[in-house]
Amino acid sequence: MTRLVFLMQLAVFLILAVGSAQAQETETVPSANASNASAVAQPAPPVIQADYKEEGIASWYGEKFHGKVTASGEPYDMDKLTAAHNYLPLGVKVTVTNLDNNKSVDVVINDRGPFVPDRIIDLSRAAARELDIVDSGKARVRIEPYRPAPAALPAETAAPAAPVIHKLYGAFYIQAGAYKVKDNAERLIKRLNKAGFSNTRIVRIVTDSAQIFKVQVGMYKTLADARKAHGQMGPGFPGTFILADVIQD
Repeated sequence: MTRLVFLMQLAVFLILAVGSAQAQETETVPSANASNASAVAQPAPPVIQADYKEEGIASWYGEKFHGKVTASGEPYDMDKLTAAHNYLPLGVKVTVTNLDNNKSVDVVINDRGPFVPDRIIDLSRAAARELDIVDSGKARVRIEPYRPAPAALPAETAAPAAPVIHKLYGAFYIQAGAYKVKDNAERLIKRLNKAGFSNTRIVRIVTDSAQIFKVQVGMYKTLADARKAHGQMGPGFPGTFILADVIQD
């Protein structure tokens, strides 16, 4: 009987010892989720083609819009170096140069606009101050891709590979007009259709004080296609400009 009790106690001891070893092994092995989470790469910032260049009139916007939500979802801060553009990818950084005084500033595109035919970019107040156009309100500028100064490399270090530059793809439209009366928008649609532009739409925008009916031609999958169609519209449709709904790199 004593031998039987001893054997039973030994069996219990062995079971407990194996269970303890398994528990310790489980605790020391990292989970698959933790491993995957640490390996997930952050999304690359949007880029634009290396030969992109645009010249035109820049303006700026300030206190009236300060704190309001931008197209990127973040509140507009007039004291940060940001800007609004109609089709450049949100989050991309560009260099804006005042062609009258050769001053430059690097800004991040975080909003859509300006919705005025003769202007190509709306700067924050801080950016406008860097270009010395706060008092004048606008200036002739050039927009180019932001190119950071290359870091100095040791002689034995190979130069890094050139970044991959993507073209602009997305949903591009040509805005042909904006009206408070829908009948006027529909009349423009008929004129566009008669001129061969059948891919038209009316977008209704409701503001605090009124509703606006925007007439747009599109969509075009690339900026190049939109620019080609825009060039074909001719002088019969003045004040038109290209804009983008969604940009995908």
